Amino acid sequence: MLATLRTKLDTVVEPLAYTFLRVISGTYLIAHGWPKWQAGVETFARMGLARRGIEPALPLAWMVVSLEVIGGLLIAIGLLTRFTAVLATGHLAFITFFVLWPAGFAWNRGGWEFASFWAVVMLFIAVRGGGVYSADRFVFARMGSTAPSVGRG
Repeated sequence: MLATLRTKLDTVVEPLAYTFLRVISGTYLIAHGWPKWQAGVETFARMGLARRGIEPALPLAWMVVSLEVIGGLLIAIGLLTRFTAVLATGHLAFITFFVLWPAGFAWNRGGWEFASFWAVVMLFIAVRGGGVYSADRFVFARMGSTAPSVGRG
């Protein structure tokens, strides 16, 4: 009886928990990109990228801000989830290894701990896909296909 109850709970709770993780992760990306957008992409290019020697700063700044704001929204709603999460994983891995690595591990000392954690979360989302409660599921089910980005569920 307990096994049956657990199975029933798992089929309800797991998709909701995953959706919560996906939505929060996407909104965190937006929260990192939005201030860059508000300050101006050119300002972010000059003060954030060029200052660190990352060039060509302006096109890369547009890529970063677009990925964080638009990509974060796509992940939060679960549309093109796998593709977008793969891009976010690469973005966060780059930040981990090429920007923050020299500062060491601890996030409170400017280290790579936080960025690497989020890279792993985005990798999980890329592998898992949109899930049951996602725009991927709705859009691609209406098209009569099972798109690669739909994921389990």
